[in-house]
Amino acid sequence: MAGLVAAWALIPSVVLEQTWQAERAQLRAWAGERTEHWIATQALPAIARMAEDAVKTAGGLGSSGIERWLADRTYASVLWLSIVTYRAYALVMWLLLGIPLLLAAAVDGFYVREIRKNAFISQSPIRHKIGVHFMRIVGIAAVIWLMLPVPMPLIVAPTVLLFKALSIWLWMGNLQKRL
Repeated sequence: MAGLVAAWALIPSVVLEQTWQAERAQLRAWAGERTEHWIATQALPAIARMAEDAVKTAGGLGSSGIERWLADRTYASVLWLSIVTYRAYALVMWLLLGIPLLLAAAVDGFYVREIRKNAFISQSPIRHKIGVHFMRIVGIAAVIWLMLPVPMPLIVAPTVLLFKALSIWLWMGNLQKRL
């Protein structure tokens, strides 16, 4: 949390603007002009109004350093929120394709467990724990990817879903027999 606040306080608005432009260009290249237009008309009008208000407020403030810094931080916050919105839309877009993969991994893990329950082999608590920890790590990595204020490729979203499916399979397939 302290790192997030420090990044918010120190990152220049120019870096966030460049990141925002890169995210928009990537989404336009991956999903097409209509999807980018849909995101711009559905989710971003409120963010755009907040950015305009921040710019107007910056012009109306005095010339002290604190007031300029506060106006810049308000604008940076709005840009950062816009970046997170674009990445969340990319994750949702891939989630529509990834839900069948996640469901298939869960069902396959369940049937692997059922088969192992009737066989003379033991379940691996180490593999089960690896699946649980791996799921937690993938979730944290997804949140970090959403919040990172530098340009990142959109291929991270399907990679997160793939690793989430793998961790679900490990977790489900290695549950204990007596549960």
